[in-house]
This record gives sequence, C-alpha cells and structure tokens, in this order.
Amino acid sequence: MYRVIFILLVCATSMSSYASTDSTVTKARKLSYSDFLGKYSINDTSAAVIEIFFDKKDNNAKGEMSFLPITAGVFLLFPVIGTGLSVVSVPLFIHGSYTLVRYRKKKLVRVLTEYRETQNLPRWLRKKVNKSLNAEQYNYE
Repeated sequence: MYRVIFILLVCATSMSSYASTDSTVTKARKLSYSDFLGKYSINDTSAAVIEIFFDKKDNNAKGEMSFLPITAGVFLLFPVIGTGLSVVSVPLFIHGSYTLVRYRKKKLVRVLTEYRETQNLPRWLRKKVNKSLNAEQYNYE
C-alpha cells in the first residue's frame, strides 16, 4: 500500500513539475512578418525594425545567395565562364550567409524586447531605422 501511494506521489509531482505553464510559447523562427507586427510592434519604430529585418533577410540575403547555384550550373556547361563568374558569386554568397545570420528572427525578438523595456535601439540599427522613418515621412508628404 505504501508503495502504491509513493508511486502515485512521485508521478503527480513529476507531472506537475514538468508540465508547461504557457502553452502559447512559439519559437522565433516559426513566426511570420504579421506575427511579429501583431505581437511585438508597439509603435512606428518597432514596425520599422521588423520591416528592416525581414527586408534584409528575405530580399537582400536570399538574392545574393541565389547566384552561386546559377554559377555552378554555368561552370558545368562552360568551365571558363563559370570560373570567372565564381570569382564574383562566391563573395556574394558569403555576404548573403552573413546577412542571414545577422538578421535572424531570434535576434529580432531580442532587439524588440529590449526596445520595449528600455526604449533604446543598438546604434547600428538606430541609424537604419531613422533613415527608414525619414524616407517614409517624405513619401507621405
């Protein structure tokens, strides 16, 4: 009888201690642009930060990285031309990979939560946000 009570007590405590209290926690990599705008955007500045991160990651980085597979195909057909193209496309691929790492969603969540708490952005990002907000302001006038 004591063994059954002991086993039930151990099971109950293990279930309560390992149970997740927040079932709505999602990983940053699974969030989309609209999820970030709905969850983390508190003003125009945070919306501009989200736009900058997604623009850099989706348009710039993936565009730069797309040249290397094309160059590899050209190299198989015309090795002389492919060698010259690879001199250009390999540095672009490396820069695109660096941009993907620099503007990842996990870092975006960290920057936005820090901005929500302190109302300060890192200097490298503040310059880009100011340019983006100024350009947007002139478009409306």
